Amino acid sequence: MQLLLIGHGYVGSYLSVALEGVGHHVVVCDQNLGQSEGLNTALRCRYQELSIGDLNDFDVILWFAGHSSVSKSVADPEGAVANNCLDLLQFARRRPARMRLFYASTASIYSTEHSENASQLPPELCESETRLDPRNPYDCSKISFDALARCFVENVVGLRLGTVCGYGPNMRGELIFNAMNRTAIDEGRVLVSNRQVSRNILFLDDLANYICALIEVDGPLPSILNTGSMNLTIGELAETVAEFYNVPIIAKPDTKTYSFRMDCRLLESLCGQPRAVSLFDRCAEFESAYRPRAVRTAL
Repeated sequence: MQLLLIGHGYVGSYLSVALEGVGHHVVVCDQNLGQSEGLNTALRCRYQELSIGDLNDFDVILWFAGHSSVSKSVADPEGAVANNCLDLLQFARRRPARMRLFYASTASIYSTEHSENASQLPPELCESETRLDPRNPYDCSKISFDALARCFVENVVGLRLGTVCGYGPNMRGELIFNAMNRTAIDEGRVLVSNRQVSRNILFLDDLANYICALIEVDGPLPSILNTGSMNLTIGELAETVAEFYNVPIIAKPDTKTYSFRMDCRLLESLCGQPRAVSLFDRCAEFESAYRPRAVRTAL
């Protein structure tokens, strides 16, 4: 299958290898020459510059080129709205209608502000339970495109991604699972605040497996799919990481933050359940990939 993968950052660089590994022909579009360096099939331009002619040969488009975090969107709110919503809408309308487009939405739109006195976990929300009260430019841009896509384009599927994590070629070290493992390896401790806060986390390999299954579906797909690996609290994650590395947990002051859990049964009904791997074993996989890089960096 001919795939156009837009964005070659943390997620895209992992997906390009995974998808080619199962036999798909992947062409990457990324304006950052450094991130696409060494690729034999790369379009080094902004996705906004791609014409209808540029798109004709592809079967599926995978879009992971947005402002990818709250912090980036807060620093550039107008850019976030343009990139994550308005430009993406124009691009989705420009592509051939036969061509399915998968794009990165976000599970953070399910967030509620965490209360220190909260005694219950937040509910596991399904795709129809979107919260229409975005608190930042990132969530606002994402939820706006989700709504516009349902009215103005067809054959488009939004993947509401949990907090993506796991080792990858262009790794984002600040993401919660990655950060805890890196600190345990590099500093011999796990730093944690907001232990009662919930997250849904999504491992890169699960995302790749979900996408491999979804692009093979011939019939219609839901316009939104919750895409995650597991729901857990930050405290549960910290305890597992600390136990695996046999390091202490260092408590930091709690901060104002958000909490969410997702119901991913609709996605699992289409693709099957994620790989049955314990969080303990996930730490082992991260360590085996990260330690050699850490040694090379030190040298």
